[in-house]
Amino acid sequence: MARDRSVGRVEVVIAAVTMAGVVLFGVLEALIVAVALSVLDTVRRSAQPHDAVLGWVERLGRYANVELHPSATVTPGVVVYRLDDRLFFANARYVKGRIREAVRGAPERVRWLVFDADAMTHIDATGVQALEDLDRLLARDGITLLLARMKGPLEARLEGTSFGASMGPERRFPTVRAAVEYCVAEPGP
Repeated sequence: MARDRSVGRVEVVIAAVTMAGVVLFGVLEALIVAVALSVLDTVRRSAQPHDAVLGWVERLGRYANVELHPSATVTPGVVVYRLDDRLFFANARYVKGRIREAVRGAPERVRWLVFDADAMTHIDATGVQALEDLDRLLARDGITLLLARMKGPLEARLEGTSFGASMGPERRFPTVRAAVEYCVAEPGP
């Protein structure tokens, strides 16, 4: 029974609706409803994905969520943001808003935004447009967008876009640490 506590409320509701559907309408109809409810739940969760502002945690030897690691060191003038999901039509506006919040909430004037793309599994045309819009908005405020830890498929997807062309190799980094070191070494925009 202890393992049932890890099941979320939504999953319990979907299971209950499915069970009631089997009793009232039959297995096939209940299965169709369960699949539809599961798809809607996935879109709902993806519309507000998990994300984090990152800071350097010495004892871990890596960048980590500043909310979970109070000892995390944030580099002045740099916001490191990680999206833990795909960037697509259902969450593009939300992600842009979260990034703007992170920039506004920084303790010092921000000159660099490092977008940690390691956990970003997919991007659609709306997501690409969101990044392009974000790049333009940040540049207007004197902030340079850098990409870090972008996986091959994501990089390939961006290659054929105007945003990908504007994000040349000088704005892409293999690690967050390399991107932040670049920010510290450069005088800034």
